[in-house]
Amino acid sequence: MTTEYSPRRKTNQTIYRTAIYLRLSRDDGDKYESDSISNQRKLITDYIESKPEFCLVDEYADDGYSGSNFERPAWKQLYEDLECGAVNCIVVKDLSRFGRNYIEVGRYLQMIFPVLGVRLVAINDNFDTLNEWRNGDALTVPMKNLINDNLT
Repeated sequence: MTTEYSPRRKTNQTIYRTAIYLRLSRDDGDKYESDSISNQRKLITDYIESKPEFCLVDEYADDGYSGSNFERPAWKQLYEDLECGAVNCIVVKDLSRFGRNYIEVGRYLQMIFPVLGVRLVAINDNFDTLNEWRNGDALTVPMKNLINDNLT
């Protein structure tokens, strides 16, 4: 069975200028093999390749930096690119790779990213700001962030 092209079937799918963000800190208590930068990169790259709405723009890696604050060189560069609109989507392995400071992570997710029009996807946490209210993440995400904060 073949499907013919019909102008009515045309979709208006948003294409996101996507950045990979990687972070690893020995202070996080991570096992090197399970959360290595290369393993994070592979997981995220595979995910992005399966999503046609993502156009990979760049990769930012803070190897050896704690997630307890946002004073990280690659994060600062990524944030500049978010502000100027070069990037409007970030994909991370999980929320703890984004950050471990409960207050700061919440500020980005609830205040800064919506104003900038930024989408954040945390693959292993099954979190996507595009769907956060539909998935019941309004309560789950703050709890995960609080746990991540207490693991520092």
